[in-house]
Amino acid sequence: MKNIIPILLLASACAGSSETTDDTDTTDTTPAGSGTGVLAIRFTIDEDWKAAMQEPAVGRFWGELYNSDDVTGIGPNEGAVAYESIYIASVDLTADLGPTEVLFTSGPLPIGYATVLGFMDSDGNATDEAANPDSKDPVTLPNENEFEVLEDVTTEVDVFLGFLNP
Repeated sequence: MKNIIPILLLASACAGSSETTDDTDTTDTTPAGSGTGVLAIRFTIDEDWKAAMQEPAVGRFWGELYNSDDVTGIGPNEGAVAYESIYIASVDLTADLGPTEVLFTSGPLPIGYATVLGFMDSDGNATDEAANPDSKDPVTLPNENEFEVLEDVTTEVDVFLGFLNP
């Protein structure tokens, strides 16, 4: 049986050599897709930071989605423009059951990597005019919240609140 396969391959190659070749372009004409994808966001928190909070791990979440190329370890680069803002009226991380259900679904994002930056207002004192974290509000860290946006796919991701604002 081992000797038959090479003979069959040689025979088919010889048979094909007498045919004329077709110079037709064989470029794949499959549509390239939308060039965008969607992130479906759940939330989770570090258990040690949750235990160190001054109030329960529940509150409004304010954040933004950025192109990861526009974000460093300390936040967005100067002049970076967010893909979109994130506001969730209530994120409840008091249960010990892992991440929440999906609480936010982005609009179409360019394929590549996106980073979620934001905070949970656990003491309820942030306002629309001053949506900034204060002492002990859980915040995201850029290097822990970078997610790949896949073309024409909704990807579920867990935004990790991995630090308490000093």
